Amino acid sequence: MMPGRTQGFSLIEMLVVMTIMGLIVSVVTLSTGSLSAVFGDGGEGSAESVADELMVLMAAASSQAILGGEPMALGFAPASTAQTDGVTLSWLRYGRGPAGSVRQRQPVWQSVSEHSNLRDLILSPALSSDLIIEGERVDADALMNSPGMPALVFYPTGESTAFEWSLTLDGQVVTLGNTLTGNIERLQR
Repeated sequence: MMPGRTQGFSLIEMLVVMTIMGLIVSVVTLSTGSLSAVFGDGGEGSAESVADELMVLMAAASSQAILGGEPMALGFAPASTAQTDGVTLSWLRYGRGPAGSVRQRQPVWQSVSEHSNLRDLILSPALSSDLIIEGERVDADALMNSPGMPALVFYPTGESTAFEWSLTLDGQVVTLGNTLTGNIERLQR
């Protein structure tokens, strides 16, 4: 032990370890197939289970943004399968486009689902949602008509877009939101 140095961990070291642990827990949760049990092929499940899975995915996206140093985002698109009329939630990463030299490449939002542990989700049309982003109610149709555009952004600083998202299925309502500390959690209504 060096004289003058106390034993212990710095705040930065603790935050890095906690972020890595959160990412590992998210990866394990996603790898167990629990998403398919909740969402199935058509997004069936209770509003609580959908909210729980969204919270896990948002935590994983936040961890990836912190570890990767690039913002991650959740975007909306119409479901791409012929059997489903729901909404597809897709994950995006903010990075440089592939065209031209390094100086000519422009930053763009790119899909990351095939290169990441975050997979696109199809929410059932039976699940109704009411999304408020930064104090303004958002029209879901406008979001779906702009695929590839981010709705909720998770920054490398650990912050995220301010939102409240109410999910309703079979009369059960669950509201998610982010707190002042940046944590995604259920809000009491």
